[in-house]
Amino acid sequence: MELLIALLVVILIVLIGYGILYYLSKKQTKTNQELDEQKQEIMAIPVADKLYTIKNKNVTGKTGRALENEQANWQTITQYKLPEIEAVLVSAQDATDKLFSKIKARQMSDKAEDLIQEARTEVEGINQRLEKLLDQEAANATYHEELYDRYAKIRKQLLAHSYAYGPSQETLEKNLSYIELDFTKYNELMNDGDFIGAHEILEQIQADIESLEGMMEEIPSLLTRIDEEYMAQYEDLNQGYKAMLEEDYRFPMDVDIPEEINQVDKVITNAKEAIARADLDEAQAIMERAEVQIDRTYELMEAELRAKQYIGANQGAMQQALTKVHQSNRYAILEIDRVAQNYQLSGSEMSQMRDYADQIDRLQETIDYSNQQEGNHTIAYTDMETRYRDSYDTLSEIEKGQSKIVSSLAGLKQQEREARDQLYLYELELRNIKRKVSQYHLPGLDASYLDRFFACEDTLDAMRSKLNRVKLDMDEINRLNQIIAEDIEFLDTEIEKTLDYVRLTETAIQYANRYRASHPEINDAVDYSHYLFNERYDYQGAYQAIVDGVSKFDSQAQSEIEKIYRADKAKYNY
Repeated sequence: MELLIALLVVILIVLIGYGILYYLSKKQTKTNQELDEQKQEIMAIPVADKLYTIKNKNVTGKTGRALENEQANWQTITQYKLPEIEAVLVSAQDATDKLFSKIKARQMSDKAEDLIQEARTEVEGINQRLEKLLDQEAANATYHEELYDRYAKIRKQLLAHSYAYGPSQETLEKNLSYIELDFTKYNELMNDGDFIGAHEILEQIQADIESLEGMMEEIPSLLTRIDEEYMAQYEDLNQGYKAMLEEDYRFPMDVDIPEEINQVDKVITNAKEAIARADLDEAQAIMERAEVQIDRTYELMEAELRAKQYIGANQGAMQQALTKVHQSNRYAILEIDRVAQNYQLSGSEMSQMRDYADQIDRLQETIDYSNQQEGNHTIAYTDMETRYRDSYDTLSEIEKGQSKIVSSLAGLKQQEREARDQLYLYELELRNIKRKVSQYHLPGLDASYLDRFFACEDTLDAMRSKLNRVKLDMDEINRLNQIIAEDIEFLDTEIEKTLDYVRLTETAIQYANRYRASHPEINDAVDYSHYLFNERYDYQGAYQAIVDGVSKFDSQAQSEIEKIYRADKAKYNY
């Protein structure tokens, strides 16, 4: 019984396997048939018919070479690629028919599918290119008709309005003749069956016509601009220059107006020549240069007109300015003489004023000479304006210099008053310092401090002596004033520091007295402090000796002592 069951299982497995193989064979066969149909579709594309039709047109030139190329491509397809596809499809079907070659059958069908797709792409490309060749003849005819209409329109316009193109008419007609030759060449190629070559000629004609149309649109406006704008300005410059000469205008040595006007004429001529050649880019560039040259020439001439107006408006003002500065110079010289009777001057004030006087005289001569040249019509107004402006600048600098000197002279009297007031205040300051020292009955002061104090008194005496002279040297007095101010500031600051330590020492001794009973060693610190205070006049050291002694058993001693001192100082205002 078990053997029978096993046999049935084996038979069932075989039947299932056979069924699967049968299904795969049917499916692969269907795939092979579909691929064969795709191959037939490729072969149905009418490439051969198109090749035959084009060949019967007896094409030549580039069209003939294009036809030969497509014929070679088609032969490669029919003689090699399609047979290869057929062979692969046969192999695929053979493998499909065999019971155990299903994998090979699938591989062969995949290869056939790739070859068919490649062949389809190539055949469709050949077909499209041949279609274009077949359509080229009719397309050329339409294209030719359109271009010839535009050509005829241009020729008609040139004949009817030749005056509008001036010297460029000959160049335009020459370009038209070149286009006409291209039309002839086009007809020859079409008659010879070279449709591709003929189309390329039409493309060139299209570019030439577009260029010619652009020229014919632009040239009249350029010529109008030259005639109505540039030539009018050229004539205006000529007339303006003649009128200025009649009115006795002169120009600077480096300005040649006739040559500038001649350059305008040359540039305009060059622009016309460029237009005659139909070189419009060059013409535009030259016309821009013409504008620059015209503007430059106008500016040179207008500069003289503006300069004349400037001179007319400033001749009186210039003389007034010269007179004013000259009078200021005379006043300043008199002021220097007056002030020099009471004050010592550096000596440069008078020489500087005399130098200013010489400059003013030279400026007066320059202006007088310029006015004389103007009366004789021998100077350009722009040159004259330059002299006037330079003279104004120089007068301004002279006026500033003179004002500075006069201001410094006027300040001497004020400096004297301030110095005398300061002398009185310094004497009070020194007396106050002496009073502070005597108030505390100090046993003495540091030697360097005393030296500075006595030096300050000597400087004060020197300043007093300088101020009592008939002719005051304010520079020296101001120098002594500065030295005394620095000395007194130092002396006052140092005496305040000294008195602070004196009073701190007194406070420290009072604080130390608290500990004398419990700490007898504090007496040594007090004795040493007395020594520093009375013998060495080291008041800071005397204070520090007490603080150091007490701090050995009272770490807060110094801060407490200074706290007490600050409170007393605020309370008693010392």
